[in-house]
Amino acid sequence: MVPKLADEQGRQPVIYFETYMDRYALPIASDVDRFFDTLSRYIDLLVEDEGFRSGGKRDVEFPDSVPELIARDRRLVEMIVTGRFDFIMNLGDEFQDWLARVKSA
Repeated sequence: MVPKLADEQGRQPVIYFETYMDRYALPIASDVDRFFDTLSRYIDLLVEDEGFRSGGKRDVEFPDSVPELIARDRRLVEMIVTGRFDFIMNLGDEFQDWLARVKSA
């Protein structure tokens, strides 16, 4: 969560920070409630993921593989489109496609 991004009601968007190798930040929810909703839908996908069930190797990664789930948060999509997160996102080409899929879903 990034307090600087809080809205008038104090709701803070949830940002995913990858700091290990690629070092990028992705906005993944407009607030904590929407994050848990998206996360629960992702867990539902894992239950059906054959790789995960057979040995723990996920074929569906969060948040990389699920831009359509993240796009269900229309408020988040609006914030992305208006550039609210531009100052923290340092996305390479591989995530430009992800971002486009979130915006268009």
